[in-house]
Amino acid sequence: MYFWHEADFEKLRTSRQGQHHALLLTGPPGIGKSAFARAWANALLCEQPGANGHACGRCSACVWFAQGNHPDFRTLIPEALDPNHEATGKGAKPARDIRIDQVRGLASFVSVGGHRGGSKVILVDPADALNAASGNALLKTLEEPAGDTRFLLVSARPDWLPATIRSRCAVVALRAPGTEEAVDWLVREHALTKTEATRLLAAAGGAPLRARDLAEPALGAAHRLVLDALAKLPQAALIGTAERLAAVEPAQWVAILQTWVAELARVRTGAAPRFYPEQGARLKALAGQTDLGRITDLETRMRRLTRHAEHPLNPKLLCENALVAYCSLFDEDRSR
Repeated sequence: MYFWHEADFEKLRTSRQGQHHALLLTGPPGIGKSAFARAWANALLCEQPGANGHACGRCSACVWFAQGNHPDFRTLIPEALDPNHEATGKGAKPARDIRIDQVRGLASFVSVGGHRGGSKVILVDPADALNAASGNALLKTLEEPAGDTRFLLVSARPDWLPATIRSRCAVVALRAPGTEEAVDWLVREHALTKTEATRLLAAAGGAPLRARDLAEPALGAAHRLVLDALAKLPQAALIGTAERLAAVEPAQWVAILQTWVAELARVRTGAAPRFYPEQGARLKALAGQTDLGRITDLETRMRRLTRHAEHPLNPKLLCENALVAYCSLFDEDRSR
């Protein structure tokens, strides 16, 4: 667990909320929700927790947990995010959602008592990867958990979850670290200069783990490619721009496009850029070519685009349509 969540851990440990059989851990991407969930799961399973509620790290339960083979712990994770997943079909791509057979596979685990006589813990990460069928199947288990079964659902998009699932969970909103402590961590742990750390943290919306990832050469290069392409629109050829972005994962360019449009809204209202201050001059020039109403409408459309980016049927067409919508902000034939 990251140090900036120590206060969240203590608050949860000493509250009635922490006793709830199902916790929904929320917060923006890249702040360490998964690490917090695993630390909480480890603490629930530990046989000799410390006075601060943290797992001891020494007992048999902690050793098993660290090795990934604790008999009373299960995870539901999409195949595409599972480093231990092995492809079964020739050319088959690992699933990006949590499937119903994964949820059904919990039946025997839930129906029997804990091997160590304590809690059983199920981690669903990310919970917004549940599809309609797997979500309904999980709901049945959430409604009537057997014995001392605890659920930890991790989600950056809790509004994607069915209301029936959310209503059966205690929602725990995890905080992002402050800018100064996040920058210090990036400098100390990842050998960045303070200037680099500050720039990357801004681009990541204050999420330190996303900033850390942007420091990686491949991801950083893709991020710069998308920003450069957006900054050149609408003057640049739209089809050529779409072809450049086709080399980038849809989820990545969609997230950057969303923040870019949000920056236009900020600049249009007279505020300073938050994510891309180095692009301030270009953002100001673009914002002057449109109006706030049109930007706000596009922001709404971009939020809907997120779901399609997770499972694009035609990535290139998705990109072309998104860029057409973006360029329409600057269509002089439309009245403002």
